[in-house]
Amino acid sequence: MTRKPWLTAATLAVLAATAAQAHDANRPAALVVSGRVIDGSGAAPIIGGRVVAVDGVITCVGRAADCPTPPGAAVIDAGDGSIIPGLIDLHVHPRPHYYGWFLASGVTTVRSANTTTEMARALNDLPAPHARLVWAGPMLDGENSIIKRFYPEATPDAPSPARAADGPSLEGIELLIAATPAQAVAAVDALAAEGADWVKLYEQTPPDAFAAAARRAKDLGLPTMADLGMASTRGLSGAEVDLLQAAALGLDSLEHASGAALAYRRLGGDLEAESLDPALIDQMARALLAADTALIPTLSVFHFTAETQSPDPVLTDLPLGDAAGTVRDGLDQQWRGVHQHFHADAESNSKARQDARVGAAVALRLAQLGGRIGAGSDTPAGAYNLPGGGLHLEMELMTRAGLSPLQALSAATGTAADILKRDDIGRIAVGRRADLLIVEGDPSRDIRDTRRLRHIVLDGRAYAPDALKRQAITDGEARLAALLAEEGD
Repeated sequence: MTRKPWLTAATLAVLAATAAQAHDANRPAALVVSGRVIDGSGAAPIIGGRVVAVDGVITCVGRAADCPTPPGAAVIDAGDGSIIPGLIDLHVHPRPHYYGWFLASGVTTVRSANTTTEMARALNDLPAPHARLVWAGPMLDGENSIIKRFYPEATPDAPSPARAADGPSLEGIELLIAATPAQAVAAVDALAAEGADWVKLYEQTPPDAFAAAARRAKDLGLPTMADLGMASTRGLSGAEVDLLQAAALGLDSLEHASGAALAYRRLGGDLEAESLDPALIDQMARALLAADTALIPTLSVFHFTAETQSPDPVLTDLPLGDAAGTVRDGLDQQWRGVHQHFHADAESNSKARQDARVGAAVALRLAQLGGRIGAGSDTPAGAYNLPGGGLHLEMELMTRAGLSPLQALSAATGTAADILKRDDIGRIAVGRRADLLIVEGDPSRDIRDTRRLRHIVLDGRAYAPDALKRQAITDGEARLAALLAEEGD
């Protein structure tokens, strides 16, 4: 039976109607939030600032004296806390039964990195409120794609060029084989016809097909993202395109800093050496800078998988109560499963650390050069990589790599919006959507303060984080039960 990890239409309609009533009730005509404003651009905070939004759109940002309160506005005082933009996770693999955790964690927009058309519809049709969705369609890969092992029934050849112009349906397709330039062009045409926001290229796409897909996507105005393979996944022997080649083709964003280890080795570098060659790191960073290719390092996906012992997961931010033990057990089971498949020995752990090290080094050098770094978690890949929570860890790991807290925050807000080519989100600026987080403390000094959520504002509607988390638990249990029931039929 076809797997459908969402509820039936009738049940979903009931949930949607209930949630919509609360959703609409939480949006005042005008909202005013006062306090320290960190706008997501990387600029210094505005002390004693104010943000005014009308009908979900920001109309004034500045010092409180310059932004008067409209009559009848709802007012939130951040006190000694801070006002920051809603967060953007640039690399996730969302499913309906845990989608609620993104917004509940302050993530107001996500980019799904490999999405069937049915899944995109299911996520967009979830009851409000939920994080905005930007999605890449089914990925393009070569004949030897690892994905065939998971979806053997859903890997047809890309549509022929003649059929692609008619917009053939990609219903149920997880992967498009693009072994030749003609197949690559046809696949991109099919994704454009389906309304995908991004085109994703995978690790074993042949160089000529990769180049054809990148050119066709650019002609159609579709941005491209790529996962070029890493030492810690399938190794480097099967990967086709490295970081330097992808940058030369004008790739828009490079995921996981993939292709960096391959390029480093092809340049003569030794990934197992005690330290990395700064000249080679600089060469790769400058190639990304020259191409204006954004780097999404996803350091969080390597963080726990590189460990040899199961770490103690941090669950204090989750209002799980008596369920905390069960969740902890589940995360430990996931950690063991990841290590069994990818990190079963010291050599495998070493490869994960190689990927993390080279990714962090390229990210830091690119940031120093003024290039674009975006924050993505790759949730739920890896281990202990929580929906929503993974992005907060990602920003912390960026600061450990050497980025400043403001740079890390911008990677998940203003720069992330630039990478998505969106001028309506990501910054606290006039004309943008009123997606705001009110947090305790000052994330411009300690990035971990982004986790101390006091209010979450989406489109000018304010929500209590605890209420959103409770709803995420309730809805998630219902959707997961429906998924398991359908799988059992």
